[in-house]
Amino acid sequence: MAERTLSALRAWVEAAPPGTLVPAAAIAQALAETAVQTSANTPAPVSWRERLWTCPPETRLGVAELCEAIGRPKSWVYRHTGPNSPGARIPHRQLEGELVFVAGELRQYLTEHETVVVPGRTGSLVVQRRHA
Repeated sequence: MAERTLSALRAWVEAAPPGTLVPAAAIAQALAETAVQTSANTPAPVSWRERLWTCPPETRLGVAELCEAIGRPKSWVYRHTGPNSPGARIPHRQLEGELVFVAGELRQYLTEHETVVVPGRTGSLVVQRRHA
């Protein structure tokens, strides 16, 4: 069997004639090789810190996802959504008493309320050498 994928292994076993005997060790080895290939091809889970900026704007998040995305504790989120917020309140909704945040609104809020300390470069850097 040249291709070592789980679906190829399953198709091969299903296509085998009734009564075909296959040593258990051969099946175990094929499954082990398939598991190694599957885990190597599986992308690492992406955190909300990245997903907030790449998900569709209508994506809804809960308090836990927002905390992960902005690296703040729940107390900070509740403080900045309440009526006595120390600054501009985070845009949010309530659904049966739970806070719900919309990704597009959060991105806009975070961008508008961040302070740029040292601006980055948006163009390419061209360095010219002096000829001696």
